[in-house]
Amino acid sequence: MAVLTAVLLFAAALAAWTYRFRLTERTVVFAAISRAVAVGALLLLLFDPGMLARFHTPRPLVLVDNSVSMHAAGGSIDSARALGASLGDTTTFGELVPGEPGGRSELDGPIRGALGAGRPVVVVTDGEIADATLLPPDLLAQITVRRIDRRVDDDVALTRVTAPARATAGDTVTFEVELTASGTVPDTSRVVIRDGSQVLAAGTARFDGRRHARVRLSVRIPTGVTGERWIDVVRSGEPDAEPDDDLRQVRMAVTPTPGVVVLAASPDWDARFLYRTLREVVESPVRGYVQLEPGRWRRMDDLTPVAAADVAAAAARADLLAVRGDTVRWRQVGRARLLWAPSVTTGDWYLTPAGASPIMGAFAGLDPDSLPPAVAVAAVPVPSGGWVGMHARLARRGDGIGVLAGRDGPAGRTVIFGVDGLYRWAFRGGASDQAWRTLIADAAAWLLGSPDQAGARAQVVDAVTQRGRPVRFRWAATGAPTPLGITLEGPGAERIDSLRFDGAGEASLALPVGKYQYQLDGGGRGSLAVEPFSDELVPAPPTLERRDAEFTPTAPRRSLRDMLWLFALAVAGFGSEWMIRRKLGLI
Repeated sequence: MAVLTAVLLFAAALAAWTYRFRLTERTVVFAAISRAVAVGALLLLLFDPGMLARFHTPRPLVLVDNSVSMHAAGGSIDSARALGASLGDTTTFGELVPGEPGGRSELDGPIRGALGAGRPVVVVTDGEIADATLLPPDLLAQITVRRIDRRVDDDVALTRVTAPARATAGDTVTFEVELTASGTVPDTSRVVIRDGSQVLAAGTARFDGRRHARVRLSVRIPTGVTGERWIDVVRSGEPDAEPDDDLRQVRMAVTPTPGVVVLAASPDWDARFLYRTLREVVESPVRGYVQLEPGRWRRMDDLTPVAAADVAAAAARADLLAVRGDTVRWRQVGRARLLWAPSVTTGDWYLTPAGASPIMGAFAGLDPDSLPPAVAVAAVPVPSGGWVGMHARLARRGDGIGVLAGRDGPAGRTVIFGVDGLYRWAFRGGASDQAWRTLIADAAAWLLGSPDQAGARAQVVDAVTQRGRPVRFRWAATGAPTPLGITLEGPGAERIDSLRFDGAGEASLALPVGKYQYQLDGGGRGSLAVEPFSDELVPAPPTLERRDAEFTPTAPRRSLRDMLWLFALAVAGFGSEWMIRRKLGLI
């Protein structure tokens, strides 16, 4: 304001000085006024002191928390909306999409956007803010927080369910269920696992006076059940405060044969550790068969006899076939293969990474010389277009020979091991054991990552997504991601949408609760579900405290050069003065 006053006074003084000897004439007075206006406008545009975007005290901008926790049992969304409307102009945050409650409340972005308006900011919430501890103090100092605490009622929630995504018909799979109690803690709670209307298993979780309880349930998959199954994990018994946290869903693909088959044609320690490690690092069901006598096979888990024809059938249908022993008859069997024949050149062979390869992560941050040596090796031929993962040197001398390689051919991917005694890595434990596990996990991931035969250009990341969170898809085709059309059939009408992938190759869709079948443009289909459960349904301690703003944010300033009428005023002033001066004969 001081700059504006000084400019106007200077312009008026300059105009008065210019016409100081003829100011008694009315026409000259108009010329002086025109000059003062023109010079004042020109100086304001030249120095551009700016001006406040407002000249009155604005109403506060109120951010109302519209996340799932505000709508849950004991939530206070109606009270929050009423309070917000009484405090100022309201908007919402914590939403999945406008109007749809989100499964995670974050304040950093909404606060920064609100403060940019130069208005007092008030946050109305229940205090359950995910990023409250990460908010910079200077942002918190500019906001007022009005907290409406959530009422905690008696409730038992199924907070976590762990189960395999794939299973084999006839196998027994394990479900691990975690329950959390709010309010009064019960003694026990019953959990039921169902496939449609069929009860597969049931059990009782005991709290023993604690807030959390766990129960492990074993489910035997019926022999005749195959295909995609939607399994419901339900808390049964008396109704509690929040019904939406009493159901969790699991999508399980049941196959007639296991996804990963291990054949120990030459049973030894390497075969045993290969089978055990694959079961630990691969999500697909793993079945192992051991040949204790020529032509006679048994299951590796319980030594049940198995016909040779059944072993061959399982190997032929396997997504990954891992063979330890004679590999000749299995070189073209299965969709992908890990072939590990016995080696014959004995000695202390030390293994080192052979450069960039899918298994190089096994040696990350590790001194290869600290690993136990292999007891025998065999040179592995490297096919055209393949890769070599490990070299071996006898007693750390001489040139290394390739002992692990991979290739991608018409019959699928294959990894060949030419080294014996890797079980010693697992026996030693520590970093050596981690290197062994990473080696097998990376090899299996590369083998199972063969291009999708169905031609799907994208895959859903999580088959089941919590309410209030986006359903994520990952680009699975070769080349840079491009927008991809998708058609979904689920609750309500058919929906046609587009997947737009980010730099990391991920895209997301916001969907309401329900089960969906989707079809991708160009091929690829599948199913997914958005379950009623959300982590925000379970009461959590407030992380954002009540507070008053320490200072009001400064209103933004607007450049005078954005005001086109000020340019017009300068032109009009100089033009008017020129016309008057010409009339007076001063030009």
